Amino acid sequence: MKKFLISFVYSVLSLLISMNILQLYHTQETFGEAGYFTIIKNAMQMTVVVLYIGAPIVLLGCALGELLFRYIILPNKIHFSISFILYIILGTGIVFIFEILLGVNIADAFTIETLLYMVLTAICSITFFVSRTIYERK
Repeated sequence: MKKFLISFVYSVLSLLISMNILQLYHTQETFGEAGYFTIIKNAMQMTVVVLYIGAPIVLLGCALGELLFRYIILPNKIHFSISFILYIILGTGIVFIFEILLGVNIADAFTIETLLYMVLTAICSITFFVSRTIYERK
């Protein structure tokens, strides 16, 4: 349980860092006296959003990742690079399944905005896999 929780916290932190970097990239604020306050305010708002909305989704992905790790990767001793690809597929598949459940047309499921979310979930799932692999060896 401890290994899962540590890997989950790493995944949430990677989502938080990724979302803040994307928010800094998309804002057109200039760095000045008012700009720093706006950046700090936006970072605090993004932290709250990630904790309320992103953490349950990351928890679902980490639970699926734990099942994948424990029941498929460890017993079959799958190579690291193949496992890495499986976790990328897991991360992108979670977003794809959410979109299908929400009733989005499959042709609209692969827009740039959706691909951004798929990249973020892939980052979280890869972070979970790498941290879980590190703590499994200890």
